[in-house]
Amino acid sequence: MNIRILTGVALAFLSAWLLWQGLSAVIMITSRGSPLGDALLQPPTSVVRIVAACMILLGALVAVAQRPGGAWLAGLGTFLFVLLPVMMAASGTAARLWADEAVVSLFLIALTVALCVSKRRKA
Repeated sequence: MNIRILTGVALAFLSAWLLWQGLSAVIMITSRGSPLGDALLQPPTSVVRIVAACMILLGALVAVAQRPGGAWLAGLGTFLFVLLPVMMAASGTAARLWADEAVVSLFLIALTVALCVSKRRKA
């Protein structure tokens, strides 16, 4: 196992956990009677979180499979996830609500950079 595969696996687990958090929040909101559109788009942080986590997960799995483009797909998803705490802070949300996303964003950035700079083995 090389560093690229280990980084991809760590990124896949972290993004799967973030995806589950986003989906469980939407499920909870809809189970209380709200429509799906409101759960995803009021505010749009839920849809941004789910899309970003899906992109990171897909990119990490492509990188683990040693295929080209996985690191950049994960990078695009990481960029979207970094926008999440920025959007929350810009909208005036209390810092305690977006601080966790900011910390997770730092881990995502570190793992994505490691994935982008490590060399892919030629098959």
